[in-house]
Amino acid sequence: MKPEFTLAEIHPLIKWTLIRKARDADLAASDYAAMPDYPMLDKDRPVFMAYRQGLRDIPDQGSDPDAVVWPPKPGFLK
Repeated sequence: MKPEFTLAEIHPLIKWTLIRKARDADLAASDYAAMPDYPMLDKDRPVFMAYRQGLRDIPDQGSDPDAVVWPPKPGFLK
């Protein structure tokens, strides 16, 4: 879940730290569905994989932490 920065003057390094923590939490929260025996519809697997790849790609989006685009969480995930 994308962190909300209420203070605009937060240093970018702190923002990136918060972004990485939120990204890591989202990845960890979806780890259960990445197990090979998790029952997932074939049509949902590419959506799920794209979501997780989008989360992993967040640090590669550039140097502006305020411009980070978070991938939408698939509706079938808890």
